[in-house]
Amino acid sequence: MSSPQDADDPIDEAFAAYLRSVDEGSVGTRDEFLAKFPSMAQELKSLMEAADAIDRFAISQSGASAPEPIPPSAETVDSRISDADQSGGDPAETLPEADREKGDPGPTLPYDLGEYELQKIVGRGGMGVVYQAQQKNLNRTVAVKMIRGGMLACENDVRRFYTEAQAAAGLHHPGIVPVYQFGHQAGHHFFSMALIEGTDLQKKINEEEELSIESAARYVRDVARAIEHAHQNDVLHRDLKPANILVDQKDRIHITDFGLAKNLGTDSSVTGSGAAVGTPNYMAPEQAGGHSDRATKQSDIYSLGAILFACITGRPPLVGDSIVDTLMQVVHEPAPPMRTHRAGVPHDLETIVAKCLEKSPKKRYHSAGALAEDLDAFLEGRPILARPRGRLLQLWHWFSGVPLVGALIGRKVVRSSPGHRRFQAAMLLMIAISPFFFVGLAMLYSHHIQSMPDHVTLAGGLDQGMYNQISTRIASRLRESQGIAVEVVGTGGSMDNRQRLLNRAVHLAPMQASAINDDRLCVVAPLFYELAHLLVRGADFDRNSIHIAPEQLLGREIAIGPPESGSQGTAKMILESLEISPDVSPRIAIGWSELNSERAPNIALICVGSGSKLIVDLLADGWQLKSIPQSIMISIHHPTLRPMTIDSSVYPGSPIPTTGLPTIGTTAFLASRRDAPAELVQATLELLYQKPLLFADLIPRFRAAEWQGWDFHPTARQYFATSANDRK
Repeated sequence: MSSPQDADDPIDEAFAAYLRSVDEGSVGTRDEFLAKFPSMAQELKSLMEAADAIDRFAISQSGASAPEPIPPSAETVDSRISDADQSGGDPAETLPEADREKGDPGPTLPYDLGEYELQKIVGRGGMGVVYQAQQKNLNRTVAVKMIRGGMLACENDVRRFYTEAQAAAGLHHPGIVPVYQFGHQAGHHFFSMALIEGTDLQKKINEEEELSIESAARYVRDVARAIEHAHQNDVLHRDLKPANILVDQKDRIHITDFGLAKNLGTDSSVTGSGAAVGTPNYMAPEQAGGHSDRATKQSDIYSLGAILFACITGRPPLVGDSIVDTLMQVVHEPAPPMRTHRAGVPHDLETIVAKCLEKSPKKRYHSAGALAEDLDAFLEGRPILARPRGRLLQLWHWFSGVPLVGALIGRKVVRSSPGHRRFQAAMLLMIAISPFFFVGLAMLYSHHIQSMPDHVTLAGGLDQGMYNQISTRIASRLRESQGIAVEVVGTGGSMDNRQRLLNRAVHLAPMQASAINDDRLCVVAPLFYELAHLLVRGADFDRNSIHIAPEQLLGREIAIGPPESGSQGTAKMILESLEISPDVSPRIAIGWSELNSERAPNIALICVGSGSKLIVDLLADGWQLKSIPQSIMISIHHPTLRPMTIDSSVYPGSPIPTTGLPTIGTTAFLASRRDAPAELVQATLELLYQKPLLFADLIPRFRAAEWQGWDFHPTARQYFATSANDRK
């Protein structure tokens, strides 16, 4: 607020005079003051009531209930004056003027306040008045700060006043103004502290045309070291600004005004959630956004960066047309580079300031001490630890300043430059024509991915296995009909084929039903049934019986096939249903060609096509076929399995009854990825059922409806739907 001599309006001059008399404690009651100005009494009364309303609003917005009075600390402060006062224990009850006799004009200078004689006013703030005083019992000159009185004295002010005194009293550092005593006397809340002869940093910034780079860095380095001491003692300042940094006659700094301090150890604070406390130009974004209760050490570090910015450029980083505008910029706008306001700022110093002014507290210096170390390194010409923002990050910060982009990403753009607005206009034009562009692009892409590839790869299977035979025959027909390059790669079986499809290493692959268990895969066509063949050898088994009890498998090793084969997966499902655990009957992964070796188990569970040459050869070498017990129960447990029989004609010479050998069967499918080209799937299906058939056991296409619950490729589903009545 302007001083009386600066005021042009008589009402403003009178109101300023009232405020000054309140600060000096020389005013009586409000009515007595208004009586001196009868011609403007009504206007002055309205101003006083407005100030009262503003003060009540500030308290209500803080969301904090009145705390218990903060008593002086016996360890750090002499509390004799507090003890001498008999006015009561609650500071709110002893506000200036609250318990004065009517007509008491209050203190006039010089004024005796216990052992202090107040001599002259040396400073005023929003909450208190600082006097130069003589401490009579120690014969020393000190500063005494008293809370403002009159209409501006409120309970929140008292809490802040005692918070400042108690916070500063617990700190002992040459860069922090020491507090000697605090308490209340004759209705006046006060505390005494060292008197610093000199000026404050804000006045130096205002009075000097430009602070030298070195002086600015040195001032903030020393402030950072003092704040590091406060942080180590669990005290946050939360209102760091140039006006709160005193510079003595020896050019040394001293931090004062801990009125908004927060004790991290007790989580005490004069504000609550929802209050934006501090000075807008220098407060951290988390404070400006109304979350002062979330302030951390990094909040003070942001303020240190803003102070350094002001020392170098002569102005804070972000300045709005109003307090609200400034707060919005602090929360949402990135700070400009210092070089936009002062040419020739060293790159390292700009990097240090940018790190302090990061919006995210985690990106700032982890401590004020680390900031001081980097400023020391800058002053001594050593490399700093902070790193500048990369060009991509700088570009992103500029791009996010475009109003439309900011709205999309949740960043509020307070103001935009002409460049941002031109870019937005071009972007809106692109958005307007983009639907037509993307529709055309989508049509081209769809045509491309659905067309026949120039080179097709099919997965096979184990050497001399049925999968290899099928894939080789499909490849041959594709080459002849489409004139494209087709390759068949040998694999380890169903599970290997599944992974190759997922990795896009192949276009089509035969595999057992249990392997098609990923949403990215689908069925092209059912190929043939694979039957579980339980084979045994040795004298322990009855050659005249096709039956075997599950108990006979217990305690014996069982060969279940190569690791990547579908046969191994089917064998595991069968054994689990029979409650034959691997702990009791170890499952041996072994290649089928090794079954006749001495180290091979005497039991094998093989899932292959009926009439497989592998089974024929094993039977010729002395192995016996046995029925799978409880086949119906097993099929109930596993939907991909079904009870089936092995026909006696398939393996001539084997003692299979004419009714067949009970077993479990599964289906081998030709599978693909869901996004497989439609032209490839269509051509493969037409060639698959083209006469002569690829192999005798191929499941007829009209029977594909039996697997209608399976997830078919869209082209395959349409193909089978249109040929459902074709039984040729």
